[in-house]
Amino acid sequence: MQVQKSGGRMIGAIEVTPLWDGPLPSSLEKIPDPLHRAEAEKLLAQAGPDALTMNVYGFLLRLGDRFALIDAGAGRLMSAELGRLGAALNAQGIAPGRIDTIFMTHVHRDHFGGLIDGAGKAAFPNAQLVLHEKEAGFWLDTGREDLPQRARRHYDVTQRALSSYAGRLRRVKDGEAIAGVSAHPAPGHTPGHTCWLIRSGGQAMLAWGDLIHLAQIHLPAPHIAMEYDLDPAVAKATRRRVLDWVARDNILVAGAHLPAPGIGAIVRSGNAYAFKPGG
Repeated sequence: MQVQKSGGRMIGAIEVTPLWDGPLPSSLEKIPDPLHRAEAEKLLAQAGPDALTMNVYGFLLRLGDRFALIDAGAGRLMSAELGRLGAALNAQGIAPGRIDTIFMTHVHRDHFGGLIDGAGKAAFPNAQLVLHEKEAGFWLDTGREDLPQRARRHYDVTQRALSSYAGRLRRVKDGEAIAGVSAHPAPGHTPGHTCWLIRSGGQAMLAWGDLIHLAQIHLPAPHIAMEYDLDPAVAKATRRRVLDWVARDNILVAGAHLPAPGIGAIVRSGNAYAFKPGG
């Protein structure tokens, strides 16, 4: 299995290393608005054919003598091309049993599939799973019929993955921090979609989950909505707010679907943004 090699980035005393889980193809058909689809098509024509394929990343955090993850990749829930995060973790010399915390940006298959192994058991047997209280409530405190139609399709596997961490699932509030990593709500993609702000030694990095999907579309044209977002209007407002924040304050970002290496800086030009790999 191919593993995309990535070096770590120090944020103060915390090392953040991208773990590539594989490629995830998308389509212009995922953009519901025909005018926005036409706009995206022009942007992609300039970017090249690979721009419609998203990377999927999780991130390894070295917190002194402890290890944590931000998201866990897709596992084998989606395609044979995904599920490489475990190999990437092994390449760092870290066994799954050494992970003691997993910060989840949200509960979608390309982020939680790696939480379970082929037998449906916890792939990280000693890890505490950390979710924003709104995201946990959305998936765990309501029944299938209470969810929007789009969210119902993967209800069973979602419940299976989360239940494998029963007794080790921690719900956190806005701004609540664990070992220098704090929760910052970024709703729209899901109700409890969360950015995790990593702070140490006067430095900062924001791991933002699915704030954007296709960088060649959402950075130059953040107003374009895709069907991945449960509430497109809220997601667009959140996207603009967070992009403004990280560009203004020079906060590095770690994005689940950013171009390689998944970590870098966001630069603003007028109403558009660009990704500077590595920062």
